[in-house]
Amino acid sequence: MTMDPMTQEKLAPEPAAAEGDALIGSTINGRYEILDFIAKGGMGRVYRGRQLPLGRICAVKVLNPALEGSDMADFQRRFFLEASVASKLTHPNTVTVYDYGKADGDRYFMAMEFLDGGTLKDALRAAGFFTQERAVHIARQICRSLREAHAMGVIHRDLKPANVFLIIHGDETDFVKVLDFGLVKDVNEQADTDATQAGVCMGSPKYMAPEQIAGDAVDGRTDIYALGVVLYEMLTGRVPFDKGNHMSTLMAHVSEAVPPMRSVRPDLDITPELEAVVLRCLAKRADDRFANMDEVLSALRLQGMPVVSGAYSDPSTSALSLQLPSGLAATQSVPETRPRGRGGLVVGVAVAALAVAAGVALSVGRKAEPEAKAAVAAVSAPAAGAAGVAAPPAPAAPSAVAGLPKIRVETEPPNASVKEDGVEVCNATPC
Repeated sequence: MTMDPMTQEKLAPEPAAAEGDALIGSTINGRYEILDFIAKGGMGRVYRGRQLPLGRICAVKVLNPALEGSDMADFQRRFFLEASVASKLTHPNTVTVYDYGKADGDRYFMAMEFLDGGTLKDALRAAGFFTQERAVHIARQICRSLREAHAMGVIHRDLKPANVFLIIHGDETDFVKVLDFGLVKDVNEQADTDATQAGVCMGSPKYMAPEQIAGDAVDGRTDIYALGVVLYEMLTGRVPFDKGNHMSTLMAHVSEAVPPMRSVRPDLDITPELEAVVLRCLAKRADDRFANMDEVLSALRLQGMPVVSGAYSDPSTSALSLQLPSGLAATQSVPETRPRGRGGLVVGVAVAALAVAAGVALSVGRKAEPEAKAAVAAVSAPAAGAAGVAAPPAPAAPSAVAGLPKIRVETEPPNASVKEDGVEVCNATPC
């Protein structure tokens, strides 16, 4: 078995490579001025460029023109597959592709957004491991990026820390951009030429799913396995399988049990539920994993996340108070924000005492769910003895609650991101 050459050489800084580089100072297709060299990868080199006439700084990926024969044809095919697929992906957690094509002299290029930050691989190397909160925050964004790709029938097949970029986005750190769809597979295609190449293993050994290693059919659950490896590594500082050589590592993914996370990091401080999420992602059989990224997201939302509704991360906030009848609950202040360029925020508030008594959540704002209106009417009724109206039932003990209170968050316009304490709890409203 031979490793795919793309896995041998990923984006790695190489400052000396700029010397004598004929592309620097040139313009590709009359639209992209090449300013300087950034890094090289298995498919070529990446430069910092300027899009003309807009003056927008971008990253320009150029296919290596030194390849010849069948290798060149294979790289061209993969290049255009990556470019055509990536250009259709629009999620904020996926790198944006502006343009791609063939330039003069058999040179193929792809222009994409320029990212100022570093890879998850570099962040892990610096920190050793992450807290549960940071790991979950990053994993959920990866889920959202790949959820969009999977909905389009696209499997990444090479998810790993080197292909996850972390940037500062506004006031948010660790904002994820998923990169490098160079091994992308379109499951809508009738045939996959990669599968016909006997003995070629596509992917990175430390992050490959058993079915990918065996050459069996892959789907979104293959990326879920890789996400499990990434989560395991973020939380423990090590991947579950690293045997020192590619073949032994691949075989361990197929046949060995995942080492308990605390055997790798004895001081590990995570919930048992999160550990169960990681292990389910790493199940050997695809059928034993989560069925899709939505299921992974739902499981991750419960890990260390507060139940009460959050608000936009915006410095201009005001307090909105909900007054409840005496004896039910004290006044609870909920941040209400007015984001720039958006309409008013309608915040759904789950007040524990009311949720116990009435079994519903209140919606505060210009819109209200019918159930919330009914709840307000019930708790606002006159006390016992007034016109024969019975008093509202006393709140039940917390142990009587069958499940957690539920909230609903709406915004005008919709599709807003909602955060609490800097952590995203809702990707797009209503939710």
